[in-house]
Amino acid sequence: MSQKNVNNDAHDLGRQALSQWRQEIAKNFYHADILLNHSIRFSLSHNSDDFISQIKALGENMAKHIEPLVAENDFRFNLPRLENYDAIGNLINEIKHHPHYQQVGDAIYGTGMMKKLNEPGSLTESLLLFYLTSHLGEAGHNCPVACTAGVIRVLKKVADFPDKAQLLKKLTTQSFTENFTGAQFITEVQGGSDVSINTCIAEQSQDGCWLISGEKWFCSNANADLILMTARFNSEESSTKGLGLFLLKRVKDDGQPNHISIRRLKEKLGTRAMASAEMDFQKAEAISMGKPENGFKLLMQNVLHLSRIYNSFAILGAAQRAYQIARSYARYRVAFSQAIENYPLVQERLADIRAENNAMLASVLCTARIQDKVDCMSVVDDELLLILRMRANINKYFTASRSVQHIHHCIDVLAGNGAIESFSPLPRLLRDAIVYENWEGTHNTLRMQILRDIHRYSIEKLYIDDMLDKLAVYESHKDRQIINWAKALIDSLKMQLVFAGQLKQQPLAKQTLLVRDLIDQLALLDACVHLFIEGINQREVDNSSEKLKLLEWLLLKNRLLIEEKYSDYWMKTMAEVIAI
Repeated sequence: MSQKNVNNDAHDLGRQALSQWRQEIAKNFYHADILLNHSIRFSLSHNSDDFISQIKALGENMAKHIEPLVAENDFRFNLPRLENYDAIGNLINEIKHHPHYQQVGDAIYGTGMMKKLNEPGSLTESLLLFYLTSHLGEAGHNCPVACTAGVIRVLKKVADFPDKAQLLKKLTTQSFTENFTGAQFITEVQGGSDVSINTCIAEQSQDGCWLISGEKWFCSNANADLILMTARFNSEESSTKGLGLFLLKRVKDDGQPNHISIRRLKEKLGTRAMASAEMDFQKAEAISMGKPENGFKLLMQNVLHLSRIYNSFAILGAAQRAYQIARSYARYRVAFSQAIENYPLVQERLADIRAENNAMLASVLCTARIQDKVDCMSVVDDELLLILRMRANINKYFTASRSVQHIHHCIDVLAGNGAIESFSPLPRLLRDAIVYENWEGTHNTLRMQILRDIHRYSIEKLYIDDMLDKLAVYESHKDRQIINWAKALIDSLKMQLVFAGQLKQQPLAKQTLLVRDLIDQLALLDACVHLFIEGINQREVDNSSEKLKLLEWLLLKNRLLIEEKYSDYWMKTMAEVIAI
C-alpha cells in the first residue's frame, strides 16, 4: 500500500470517529445524563411523570434544533447591534438581533418556565427547565430569563397598582414573540459592587410620578420591556438607605419611548448574543416598588437573592453540557493506539467533573426546594431564612468557581480542537461561564457578605447544624459503609465549626483571608452531604448506586476517607465514575 493510501486511510478513520462523536453529542440533553431522571423525581414532591415528559421533549429540541441556532446567533457577524435613530432622526434605541435570536427565545420561553413562577412552590420545576436550557450556555436569553424572574418576584411582593396584573400576564406569556422581558439596572461606573455610592436620582413630580435621572454602567438585557433599577430618592442619605427600587417601562403607555437612551453596547467576552449597554435616563417615568425606603431591602431579599439561585443553575447546566461533550470525545478520540478515555490523567479529570457536577446539582436543588417551602409558608422562621440566604450565597460561589474550571478542563480533553469555535460549543460555554462567574456578586463580594453574616447572625452554625441534623439519621444505618461515610462528613463539618470559631478571634484583615478557606470547605461538604442523601434515596428507590459511587470518589479525592492515593481501589473507583 502506498504512503498516500495509508495517509488517506488514517484521515478517513479520524473523520469517521469525529463524525460518530458529533452524532452522539447531538442526542437529547436529557438522556445524555442518566442521573437527571432521579434528580427530578427526588426533587419534586408531586407526581413528576408529566413534567418528565415535558423535559424529555425539551432536551430533544435543545440538542437537535436549538443548539445550532445558538451557535449561529453567537457568530461574530451576527451579534446584536444598536440603532439609536430611525431613518428621519427619531430616537428609537432599537437593538437589532439575528433572526435566530427570536427562534431561540420562543423555544426557551415556550417551556412555560416563567408561568410557573405564578404558582407558589413551582420554582424548582421552573429551574429544572432553566437548567436544561442552560446546556446551551447563556444563549442570549438565559440572563434575561433570570432578570424577568426577579421582576415577577418583586411585582408579586408589592401592593397592587393599575397595570400590575397586565404586566404580570405579559411577563409570564409562553412566547418570546409576545411576552415582556425584564432587567435589573443597578451598577454605576463608580460603584460596581459598592451600591451605596450610587448617584442616579429619583424625584417625585407634583402628580406623584417618579422621574429617574442618571447613568447606569452595566445594563444587561438592554432591550428589556420592563426595568427594575435603583435610584436615590433621598439626597441627604448617602448610604443604601437612600436608595429606592423603581420600575420603568421602555415604552410608555402612550406608545412613546420613555426618556432612556443607550450610549453603546458592551463588547463582552461572553454572553455576547444578549445585549448589555451603558444607558442614560433623563427624567424617565417610573413606579416606586413599595415604599422607597424599603426598596434596597426588596432588591437584596428578592432580586439579588433569586438571581444568585438562577446563576447557580445556569452555570451548572453549561458545565454539564461541557462534560457530555468532553466525555464523549474521550470515548472516540484515539491517541497512541487507544481511546484517550483509557488514560488515567484523562479519567481523573473527567471523574472530578462528573462527581462535582452532580454533587453541586444536588445542593442547588436542595436550595430551590427550601425556597419553594418558604414561598408557600404564611409565617417563615427567621432561622430558615438565614439558612436559605447562606445556601444561595454558597451555591453561587461554589458553582461559579468550580464550573469555570470544569469547562476549561473539558476544553483540555479536546486539546487543540477544544479552542475551535466551529468544532464544538465549548469555547462559547467557557466565555459565558466566565461572565456568569462575575455576575450577581464576585467571589470576594460573596465571601465578605458571608463573613458579615457570620458575625451578625452566627449563620455558619445554623448552616452546619442543618446539615448535621440531616446526617444524624444515617449514623445508625444498617449499612456499615453508609455509617462510615456519614461519620466522615459529620466529623468534617464539626471541624469547620471549630475553625469558624477560631476565625472570629483573629484580626479582621486575617479573617477576610481565612473565610475563603472556611467557605471552600463548607461548600464542598454541603455538595457531598446532598449527593449522599440523594444517593441513598437512589439505592432505595431504583436499586442503583451511581450517585453513591460519585460520592465515594469525592470522599477519596478530598481525603475525607483514608485510602492510599493512587491505590488499586482508588484507580478502580476513578474508572467506574466516568463509566456512569
